Amino acid sequence: MSDVRPPEETEVIIVGGGPVGLTLAHELGSRGVRCVLLEPREAPGVGSPRCKQVNPRSMEIFRRLGVADDIRANARLPFGWSDSAVYCTSLTGHRIERFDQVFALSDVPRSELPEPGQWCAQNRLEEALRGALDRRDSVTALWGTTLTGIAQDADGVTATAAGTDGAELRFRGRHLAGADGGRSTVRRLLGVTLSGRSHEIQNLQTIFRAPGLGAAQPHGRAVQYWIVNDRVNGLMGPLDTADTWWAITLGAPPEPSAEWVRDALTTMIGGDHPLDVVAHDPWSARMLVADDYRVGRCFLLGDAAHLNPPWGGFGANTGIGDAADLGWKLAAEVAGWAGPDLLATYEAERRPMALRTIAEAERNMQVLTGELTRPGLEEVGPAGEVARAEAAAAIRRSKTSEMYTLGFVLGARYRESPLVVDDDGPAPESTTSHYRPSAAPGARLPHLWLGPGRSLYDELGPGFTLIELGSSAGPEWEAAARERGVPLTRLHLNRPDLREVVGADLLLVRPDQHVAWRGRDDTVDIGALLDQVRGCTARPQPCSTRTVPSGPPRRGGREVKETQ
Repeated sequence: MSDVRPPEETEVIIVGGGPVGLTLAHELGSRGVRCVLLEPREAPGVGSPRCKQVNPRSMEIFRRLGVADDIRANARLPFGWSDSAVYCTSLTGHRIERFDQVFALSDVPRSELPEPGQWCAQNRLEEALRGALDRRDSVTALWGTTLTGIAQDADGVTATAAGTDGAELRFRGRHLAGADGGRSTVRRLLGVTLSGRSHEIQNLQTIFRAPGLGAAQPHGRAVQYWIVNDRVNGLMGPLDTADTWWAITLGAPPEPSAEWVRDALTTMIGGDHPLDVVAHDPWSARMLVADDYRVGRCFLLGDAAHLNPPWGGFGANTGIGDAADLGWKLAAEVAGWAGPDLLATYEAERRPMALRTIAEAERNMQVLTGELTRPGLEEVGPAGEVARAEAAAAIRRSKTSEMYTLGFVLGARYRESPLVVDDDGPAPESTTSHYRPSAAPGARLPHLWLGPGRSLYDELGPGFTLIELGSSAGPEWEAAARERGVPLTRLHLNRPDLREVVGADLLLVRPDQHVAWRGRDDTVDIGALLDQVRGCTARPQPCSTRTVPSGPPRRGGREVKETQ
């Protein structure tokens, strides 16, 4: 008789406890889905926080999940501490150019977004998300646990792992999500390859402590200082208000000596300053995307699915978007109201987003500090002033779109998704640096404030939300949703300003705050519409009449909100 213990049962197995895996755990936990998170690190690493910018789209996802305040409270650069980036010959040398209100970090309220960006080192972000998991009763996080194997069949996935004591653990779930980074074990076990290329230049990120350095430099507070000179190039910035810094040196040797690292930092600073190197991390920019985001019941997201150059700060934020997309779809599958094709739309929606962000980051990479260097930048007097003015003009031409990315971040749209119903209504296009609110199907719902601190996004339901602009929708919506088990919230808004942007009487918003459809009651087959937006794209008739299975309680039925 076998002494092998049966696997622990759950709904979703999450592999990887970085920002992306933790976001997925919160997404599923907020919807009551049972999941187990496996992460080999007992605590977040402090050696090389590659992610530092949490953009406004990620922050509004975190607001929906109730953890935005946790992240801001744990960031070691307080919210609103700085929203500037400086280009200079060295940290203590000549200033060439300064950009203000970069990356939407300003704490001045803006109508188009509920949450500005936050500068937060990755380990601090992970700490906040780990701590907030205590509020998710359905999530079990196992730190110090390493995935060793995956076996899947028609009914589910069995994962084997090694615990902190080396003992074998086994877990059984309906699905598995691999968010275990660029060297993903899940991706390797599934046999998925990455396609793309790597940049030939080797770079080095260094974390160091330099007491008094913040006060010694003349350029004022900034989250980034881009160093432009003919000896060493890169960028640097503070990680906290206690003089812990990061620096990225471009064109570093493959195995830099301690002396080389210290000399590079001294050149970037512009002179000798007491410093203590904490860690350094060599890296090269990689432009790679997984050929498949799904194999059977297993999914890839974050760096396991795509590797982005860091220029523009899109990498981890793209993965957080993956988690938001996959999370609501897995929850719908567990609850029983997903159509047969819903999970297939994860790759259809998110892989193009990865290609889009990599292309944008690669454009930013075409001009780095080495391309901005010119003779005379460090001279004192008229010749130096002319050289710096010429460099400043080149910086404005080539780097403005990298500093101001709100249009790129908020203007993302699922244009070809089978879950949205396209139309010929108003569809303003955003540029990289200028966001134009659009309610075109597939776009992010335009935001507005309903009162002090009260966001339109706060009024959306956990499932689909039908926003009624002016006239009320008929009862057929609730009947059709109830028949399919689809969670539907009705929200009445008498706001002509939003009606003008939307260009329709009704707006159907998905659980991830993207628009699924807009129109009028008398122009749509409501049942067919609900079938399409829940993933009945290939077999609408069987899907529209199928019985929702019993299981975990659904957040379906009726919820109505009235807001003026």
